[in-house]
Amino acid sequence: MRDLEQLLRDGLAHLADETATAVPLAQRVRAARRRRTRAWVGAAAAVVLIAGGAGVVLRGSGADSAPDGSPTSGAPDLAPDVPGGYRVEVWHDIGVYVPATWGRGGAPGACGTGPTVGADGHRLGDGDLIEGYVGRPVAQTPRCSTSSPALPEVPYVWLGADVPVGTQHLGGGWVQQTRKVAGTTVTVGAQEADLRRSILASADVMSSGACAASLASPPSPGEAPSSPSSGSGNERFAAVSMTVCAYAPETSTPAGTPARYDLLAEETVAAGPAKQLADAVAQAAPMGEHSCYAGSGGEWALLRLDGGAGRSRDYVVDLSCPSIADPTGLQHELTSADVLPWAVDGINAVLHGSPLVDVPGVLIPR
Repeated sequence: MRDLEQLLRDGLAHLADETATAVPLAQRVRAARRRRTRAWVGAAAAVVLIAGGAGVVLRGSGADSAPDGSPTSGAPDLAPDVPGGYRVEVWHDIGVYVPATWGRGGAPGACGTGPTVGADGHRLGDGDLIEGYVGRPVAQTPRCSTSSPALPEVPYVWLGADVPVGTQHLGGGWVQQTRKVAGTTVTVGAQEADLRRSILASADVMSSGACAASLASPPSPGEAPSSPSSGSGNERFAAVSMTVCAYAPETSTPAGTPARYDLLAEETVAAGPAKQLADAVAQAAPMGEHSCYAGSGGEWALLRLDGGAGRSRDYVVDLSCPSIADPTGLQHELTSADVLPWAVDGINAVLHGSPLVDVPGVLIPR
């Protein structure tokens, strides 16, 4: 099992390195601070695929059903070459490989189906071109549009969308296929059959990861105890990376039942942004009498700074307050300086900003 984990880690790290050389310079600079190292573990066999010149690991399917609703098993076909290779997208306890150059946005079940941010997390403007997108049923706009294009304009993957299992022929060569993975829908719309097949086959449950798939209550700040191998415990904490876990209350909670918090997206950034986050919070003013202790509901971000040797520090953002709590539990004012280091990539398509915090061009505007 450990060999499988390492294979997956190596494949993702190699993929990230190859991706950095296949995109324009401005994107490479932004992407250089991120390296995905997520491992997928399970009983299904892993298959190494050659995609975009990189070694990509796609798991054998653990899905409940095939695109036509019938049972399925076995490893996926080879993924077709795509510019930049593939990356992993997370929704609740599901992960799926998608082309690395695709953006993110909304999916059926919430307002604003379609792409809203680019692969690097910037909000799309008029005339921006995009090769495809990953949509989640998270509102991208406060007002729902009543019209939609007759045919898709770009390929897409929808995670958790309100779409029936099966195959739909949309016309013009576009086909939409939906399967369920552990009760969650994964939908792919594309003209290329191989691309649809490979993306659907890569979707699987993640049994381990930096972000918990679900929480019984909002995340809490704190510091992990030093491991015996980390020395005396008096060493200065130096973050080597930061993992961003975005959460929101599940929408299907019965009345009177405490809400659980589902994982909407996960991103990992390098040491630079992690240090910027810690410095910005240290300089932010304490909330004082405006603190929001024991807050619940709303959207949250858990920011886990990894110091190596089993050491970590958790900061927690309450976007409803709004505030950011340091590892001691002290709440600080949420400012653009302590938002920009972690509001990157897919996080900007799942969390909503606050009118009290002016951070243009990143989190979904309310």
